[in-house]
Amino acid sequence: MALTSLGLRVGLAGLALRSTPQRTCFVARSFSTRPTSSLLRSKLAASPSLFLSSRRTYASKVPEEPSSVADSANLLPESESFPLDAATSDPLAASSITDVIAQNIPPLAYGDLASLGLTSWSPIGIIAWSYEVIQVSTGLPWFWTIVAGSAFWRFVCVPFALNAVRTSGRLRPIQGKVLKVQERITEARAKQDIVAMQRAGLEMKKLYAEANVNPVTGMLLPNFAQLPITIGLFFAVKRICTHPVEQLKDGGVGSWFWANDLTVMDPYYILPAIFAAMVNLQIAVGGRDIDTSGSPMSGHIMNVFRVLSLLGAFFMSSFPAGLFVGLITTTSLTAAQSLVLRSDSVRKMLNIPVVPVSQQGRIPSMMESIKFAREKWLEAQKDAQSVKRR
Repeated sequence: MALTSLGLRVGLAGLALRSTPQRTCFVARSFSTRPTSSLLRSKLAASPSLFLSSRRTYASKVPEEPSSVADSANLLPESESFPLDAATSDPLAASSITDVIAQNIPPLAYGDLASLGLTSWSPIGIIAWSYEVIQVSTGLPWFWTIVAGSAFWRFVCVPFALNAVRTSGRLRPIQGKVLKVQERITEARAKQDIVAMQRAGLEMKKLYAEANVNPVTGMLLPNFAQLPITIGLFFAVKRICTHPVEQLKDGGVGSWFWANDLTVMDPYYILPAIFAAMVNLQIAVGGRDIDTSGSPMSGHIMNVFRVLSLLGAFFMSSFPAGLFVGLITTTSLTAAQSLVLRSDSVRKMLNIPVVPVSQQGRIPSMMESIKFAREKWLEAQKDAQSVKRR
C-alpha cells in the first residue's frame, strides 16, 4: 500500500470527521506495518475511493462500488463534498493529515522488522531483532528501548573486557622484557635469521607462561569477540532509524528530549557533542590501565583518538538521533566500567592484578603528543638522509 494513498485517505477521513463529528466510515483503516494481504491489496486497487456515510448503518446489503472517483464524490451530500486539490494544497489540511497518521501508527509487533528486511542471522540482524523483542515484550518507548538494548549488548561484552584487563594487568610487570624480545624478533626477521627468530619465540612463550597468560584466549579472543557486537550495534540501530521504522518517529519520552524523532538528525547538534565528550571521558578514565612507561607511543595514540572523536562527531552529526542515543549509552557504560575497576577491592574480587600507583599509566597532554610527533618526524628524516648517503 503506497504511503501517499494512505496519507491522503486518512487525511480526507480526518477532515470529514472533524467537520461533522457524527459521521463514520464504512472502511476501517489499518495502520499495521505488516504487508497487506493480496486480497486486501486487490480490493483497494479496484476501489481507491473512500466511502463516507451520514449515519451508522447495519444493513446486510453491501452498497455497490462506484465506477470512478467522481461517482464516489457524488455519493456525498453537496454540503459534505469538497475539492481534492483544496485538501492537498492547504497547509493546514496537510498538517492535519500528518498528525492523523502519526497518532494512528500502531505499536510494533513480533516479526515486523523481519518483514522490513531488517533482521537476519548476521550480528547486525540479530541485534536488530533483540531491539524488537525488548520493545514488543516490555512496551517501552523507543528511546528507552535503544538504551536498554545497547546496555544489554554492552553487558554481554563485559566478560571479554574483564578478561582483557586481567591479561593486561598480568603482563604489566614483564612488559619491559616482552618489548625487548619483540625487538629481537623484528631484527631477526629483517636479517632473515630463522634460528634467532625461533629462540626469541621460545623466550616469549616462557615469559607468557610465567605470567600465566594465554596469548590467544587472553589477548586475541577478548578483542575479536567484542568486534562483531560493536559493529553490529552501530549498524543495527542505524538501519532501524534510517529505514525508517515509523514507530521511531516518536521517541515517547516527552517534551524534555529535544530530538524526539529518532529517525532524523539532532537539529541542535547536542547529541554529537555529548558523544564526543563521553569518548574523551572514556579515554581519560581508562588511561591508567595503559602501560605508557613501557610503551610511550600508546599514550600518544590515545590523544589521536581524542582528535578523531571530535572529527567523527562533526562528520556524524547528520546521523539519526536514535543512533547517537545508542552510542552515548555504550560509551557511558564503558566509562563507568573503567571507574568501577579503579577500586582495588573490585579488582581483587574479579582476580584482576592491582596496579601500583607508580606503574599506572598517564595520558600525555596534547602539546606533549605534538612534540613527540615532531621528534619522530625529524628522526625519520635523518634516517632517510642517511640511507640516501649510503
